[in-house]
Formats: sequence, C-alpha cells, structure tokens
Amino acid sequence: MNKNLVIERSRDFIKVLGPDALSFLQGQLSQDVESVEPSSSKWSFLLEPSGKVVAWLRITCLGKEEFLLDMDSGFAELVKDRLSRFLIRTKCTLEVSPMSMVTYLGPESETPKELKNLVPLLMDWPNLKALDYISSEKLEIVEIQPKEAWDQFRVIAGIPAMGTEITDKTIPAATGQIDRSVSFTKGCYTGQELVARVDSRNAGPPKHLVILDGGGDPPAPGIALSHEGSEVIEITSSTKTESGFCALGYRHRSNKEINRINYEGFDIEVREI
Repeated sequence: MNKNLVIERSRDFIKVLGPDALSFLQGQLSQDVESVEPSSSKWSFLLEPSGKVVAWLRITCLGKEEFLLDMDSGFAELVKDRLSRFLIRTKCTLEVSPMSMVTYLGPESETPKELKNLVPLLMDWPNLKALDYISSEKLEIVEIQPKEAWDQFRVIAGIPAMGTEITDKTIPAATGQIDRSVSFTKGCYTGQELVARVDSRNAGPPKHLVILDGGGDPPAPGIALSHEGSEVIEITSSTKTESGFCALGYRHRSNKEINRINYEGFDIEVREI
C-alpha cells in the first residue's frame, strides 16, 4: 500500500461545552471520559438504555469544559438527539459543528506543512498507524486522496463503520471494540447493563465481527458465505487488495471454529476483529 498519503475524511462533529460537560458525558458514554487527557482522545459507544448502539464515536478533550465528539458522517443529529434526551438541569450545550478532517499515513516527521500547526490524533490499529488532523477551517492540501480512498484502509485494519458494521440493532460486544471503547471500572452510564451482562457470559455475543482475507474478487456487501452447505458469514464491507480482497462480516458464534472457507474456488482466511 502507498505511504505518505493524505486522505480527506467524511466525519460529523459535535462540541459539548460547559461546566457540566465532563460529568454529563461520563454518565452517557461507555468510555471513562475522566481518563481522557487534554488534546488526546479515546473511542466510545453511545448506547440506548436497552444497550443497543446509537453510535460508535471518538471523544477528544479540548479543555476542562470542552469536548469534541467525532463520528461517521450522517449521524450527528442522531447523536445530538439521543444526548439531548438526558440533558436535564445540566450546565452544558451540544453544538453540531462543521469541521474538516484528514488522515495522514506516513512518518510524522514528513507531515505536510499545511498540517504542522494542528495537534494530531493517533490512529493505532492492527495493520494501520495513522494521524488524524481536525480543523475548524477547510484543510487545503495540494495532494489529497478522495474520501472514498479511506474505505480500503479501514476494512484492511478491521475498523467498523456506522451504517454497515454498526446499526441500531448492534450490541457493542459484537463489534470487537469493547477493549478499545468500554471502561468496566468507571461508574454507571446509560446502557451499561447489557454490556456488563454479555461480558460476563462465557458464550459471548450471538455474532461477532470478523475480517476475511482471500483471493479473487471481493464479495459484495450483503452476500452470505457458506461452509459445507450452511451460511456462516454475512459480508458487510469489502475491498480489493494486491492479493485479492479483504472484507468484514459477521459470523454467528455457533460457527466460531470455522476459520477457513472456500469462496468461488479460493481459500479464505477468517479471524475475529
């Protein structure tokens, strides 16, 4: 894969401002917001009281009374509406904010000059190390890849997306992002009960996100891959690679031991996120 790339990103942003911003978010997000240091970020789930996912997002601490939530494009209003339902006698505001974001892949020492004055947010994933840069102004960079280019990188890294891997029927444990996005030592937060209950079970969630690598053309999202006559994995995203394809999909826990399948004559490796 090419290095030293700058990719335009399509993200939504919400600013949470006010003296109660920290305590409010601490009671609403699965992440321990109190542990987020200034100018740093962590991933989190925002849940319904039932424990189903409203959004998977990143929270950045901009100051003692100022936080920034960023999420996949098209979900800001949904997140704001969900948070607003619990914004009762709380001294903080929610502002959907138009902002610009790019992802840089390459050595930090070679970061384009247009990004030098911005504080980077580290993207540290298997098969992907990158830096995100967010600005309140449009980031004008000479050589920039279109938004669509990001999809290949995120699929190969196993990063789920809202609307494909994560919907309103998804529970956090199914996504493979519990360790990254959930604190089991913080106090109570909305939707906590289901997260804790599933975590305590040896069986785990009914289905789990997996990543697939194989030859041939990528299977289209929605296709179900079979093994010995039974459907075992439903594809949610896929992309071409130099050796064939990489894809994300959900495998039922009853098929957990199936780590290799055949698809259109090619041997496909399957592993959990």
